[in-house]
Amino acid sequence: MDFQLNDEQRAFEDAVKRFAQKEIAPGVDQREERGEFCPEAWKKLCEYGLPGLVIPTQYGGGGASAVDAVTALIALAEAGKDFSLTGLWATHMLLASMPIADLGNPEQKNEYLPRMASGDLIGALALTEPGAGSDATSLSTHAVRDGDHYILNGSKTFISNAPIADVFVVVATVDKGARANGLTMFIVERNFQGLVTGKPLKKREADSWPTGEVFFDNCRIPAKNLLGEERKGFQYMLQALSWERLAFAPYVGMLASNLKDSIEYSKNRLQFGQPICNFQLVQAMLSEMKMDLEAALLLTYKLAWKKDQGKDISMDAAIAKTFITEAAERSSQKAVQIFGGNGCMKEYSIGRNLWMSKMGTIGGGTSQMQRTIIGRMLTDR
Repeated sequence: MDFQLNDEQRAFEDAVKRFAQKEIAPGVDQREERGEFCPEAWKKLCEYGLPGLVIPTQYGGGGASAVDAVTALIALAEAGKDFSLTGLWATHMLLASMPIADLGNPEQKNEYLPRMASGDLIGALALTEPGAGSDATSLSTHAVRDGDHYILNGSKTFISNAPIADVFVVVATVDKGARANGLTMFIVERNFQGLVTGKPLKKREADSWPTGEVFFDNCRIPAKNLLGEERKGFQYMLQALSWERLAFAPYVGMLASNLKDSIEYSKNRLQFGQPICNFQLVQAMLSEMKMDLEAALLLTYKLAWKKDQGKDISMDAAIAKTFITEAAERSSQKAVQIFGGNGCMKEYSIGRNLWMSKMGTIGGGTSQMQRTIIGRMLTDR
């Protein structure tokens, strides 16, 4: 296996970094301070063609590989320093668009994918509920067939992109007693009768990446918007997981950004008459950040490569997700320590990554849940 990018991929990576430095990085601190979705920043991503990067070309997308996708996600997060926008894009592309691309029928693909590829429609995955987080098989949101419609009742919470999404891929149950065997997926539009989103939930950081609640009150969904077949939602969730786990690639960009900023700061920050980069304990923190970055890169590209090869990535996904997000948290802690008091000041953006990295160890399945998955697979339990 060779995880070196080819010349075309290197050129693409460089182009995304130049775009991010010029168009995304300026104003990121102000966007985070306002804590609101920035349509202008999203428009720039759309004009650059990123929302549909991995959507098949016949539906207006770029048809890019998983390796291409993680390359772009890492580059945008590192050079643009806007983790909110990168997360918003990853959610739209990998968690919402690709389930439709992989599971949808031709009518559904033609209806939604071209407008999702252009960014005219923003997507979200509505899975987590107030009483069902890591245990996705205990969902309460319930769908009942009613002629040529389904009637959906229930609520979702902590849904990334919810306040601004136009299209939701919703996981519900048609049989609560059947747990995993009752789960079913639907494509639900914001303008469907009975769907309401709550006010954006206020996060510690990354507030320009809207997160919120979704409520279904006798929401009428055309039966043609059933995604795949009834009762196969759990199977579909596992299938979609192969794309979802790539959505954690921006944390690798965070690792790279932390290291770069910390090296630069340590060279210019003087204490005891010399740059602090001369001190061995600072060098030790930088070296540990570099080791975490290199390991995260290998795990990410191995995961993406196996995805492109059509191989099973269940264990690889759990390992990569856990290590990368925990490495980002370790890296962010070290970066704040190197910046010292300035790391705690909003004048310096480095501290923002600390809370953002913590979200990664919780969202999308906690680190504890990932370890449980790995352990069960190792022991066939």
